[in-house]
Amino acid sequence: PKNPNDPDYVAQENIHLVAEISNTSPYLNEAITIIYKLYVGPSVNVSNFNPIDNPKFADFWSQNIDIKQLKIEQGVYKGQDYRFVILRKSVLLPQKTGKLTIEPLTLDVVVNVPTNRRDFFGGRQYQSVNQKVAAGNRTINVKPLPQEGKPASFTGAVGEFEFDVTTNKTALKSGESLEASVKVSGRGNLKLFELPKLVLPSSLEVYEPEHKENVRTNLAGMSGTISDTYTIVPQFKGNYPVSKLEFSYFNPKTAQYYTLNSIEHLVEV
Repeated sequence: PKNPNDPDYVAQENIHLVAEISNTSPYLNEAITIIYKLYVGPSVNVSNFNPIDNPKFADFWSQNIDIKQLKIEQGVYKGQDYRFVILRKSVLLPQKTGKLTIEPLTLDVVVNVPTNRRDFFGGRQYQSVNQKVAAGNRTINVKPLPQEGKPASFTGAVGEFEFDVTTNKTALKSGESLEASVKVSGRGNLKLFELPKLVLPSSLEVYEPEHKENVRTNLAGMSGTISDTYTIVPQFKGNYPVSKLEFSYFNPKTAQYYTLNSIEHLVEV
């Protein structure tokens, strides 16, 4: 039987590292979060900890969320009152379907355990022991996107989006330039799909588009705007159409595909 006065046993029973995952069965490219919490029992305290093994997010697009300052909070672990601190937060987007394994975060923790000895003033003395704790392997079962109802214009966008094509001019002289912008905004895997290509008459000179990203990543995933801006130089007078474009995305909340269309622009030269 375990000795309840053994400091190693006391530390083992009072220190736990837990990986909390927001969704263990996401769709391909659907954002999930993993939060690592270190739980500390009321009878011990922690003076230091260092990572031994960091989790490897193979087959995931991943980004850590900065934690500026560790904060001690009150919580419950297996029905008992504990203090805990959030050590790490990460956003993951699975890039493969099937069962994907997240390797554990492992820490070496210095735990101060109370003993039966007293100091000169009668205060309880503590003994420091090193305790190795791990969050354990976690398995994520990634669902493929449905084939039924998948639009021909779908290029991998997963989330909730808006789509627009705009021009900065509707009339200009030959030799002058105008800009046409293809823009997608919203929440989802904004950095992981291609925008539709602008379709223009062959008589217009078109330069390679300038790609811009204004994307933030937090615990809800990526949000913001991505755009391709084309510089167009017409050589001859006439009326030139900037054709309608189609953009499709998959919404994991409704498990459905949606298709958005831009309006057709007419440029007078």
